[in-house]
Amino acid sequence: MRLKSIKKIENEEGFWSSLLILFLVTLVLLGFGSFVLVRSESANVANQIRALQADYAANGCAYYGIKRLQLGSLNESETLTVGNGFVSLDTSEVSGSLDILLNISGTVGGVERKIEIRLATGGGLVDKAIYTMGDVFNVTGKDSLGNPSSDVVVTQADTVPEIDVDSLNTMSTAQGHDQSGTPFTPVDGYPNGSFYQPDGVTPNVTHVMDSLVVEGGRTIFGIFVVEGSVILHGSSRVQGVIYLPNPTSTIITGGGNPGESSITGGIVSHGNISGFGNHISVRHQPEFMRAFCEFQIGPDPDDSGVVSWLWKVN
Repeated sequence: MRLKSIKKIENEEGFWSSLLILFLVTLVLLGFGSFVLVRSESANVANQIRALQADYAANGCAYYGIKRLQLGSLNESETLTVGNGFVSLDTSEVSGSLDILLNISGTVGGVERKIEIRLATGGGLVDKAIYTMGDVFNVTGKDSLGNPSSDVVVTQADTVPEIDVDSLNTMSTAQGHDQSGTPFTPVDGYPNGSFYQPDGVTPNVTHVMDSLVVEGGRTIFGIFVVEGSVILHGSSRVQGVIYLPNPTSTIITGGGNPGESSITGGIVSHGNISGFGNHISVRHQPEFMRAFCEFQIGPDPDDSGVVSWLWKVN
């Protein structure tokens, strides 16, 4: 009887020992599983954070690229560093269309996000030879190749994009180009025979506080902010941009070489532009207009528009 009791106790001890061992093994397995799960969740959270950073980097660069395209200052391909990520922008033309594709790729920690944006080139201020709230009489707009084109002319516009005139006038003062005479009649080659300052980068800026009159046979250079009216006599030439912030008029008289334009660059005005004589034209010069549009601070009513915005999932 005692022997049976001992065996029973031994059996019970074996059972409880086995159960304890099983319990300990279960704890170990649960602990290991929790460790693996925590590590997996941590890695997943880290990937989500990197993906979110890549999203923000690509999205921010998309708006940057659109603005640079509208200003005409975006290269065909650019690479930027944004925080701890890298973003690349590439542009290409759509076959059979004037539309442009902007491809953005944002990469953070090996996680990549891509955006493809299609923009219809509406022809903003930077793409125009003539942009005015008034009318144009007997003046032809020409593209950068010298071909007559209605695409580079905007008349009777509801508004003109806002320009940072204060900055332009400050540059004029710093360059010693402020003109308060009535009217201002510049000499041939004014101010230095070039659109640019001697550094080859900064445009010449002249603030004319009254009217500007360019005598026949003279050529002037740079950006001209003219408070009054503008008169360009026969065979006079402007290599640059004329900006009239007030609703005053511009009068151009033809003469000289019929293959040359009175203005090579552009004219932005709140008033009328009239031509008298022959071969009166304003030829678009993208380089000069881009330099002028660096001072644009208001929205462009004729900007390029976004046709589509596509997030491309890897």
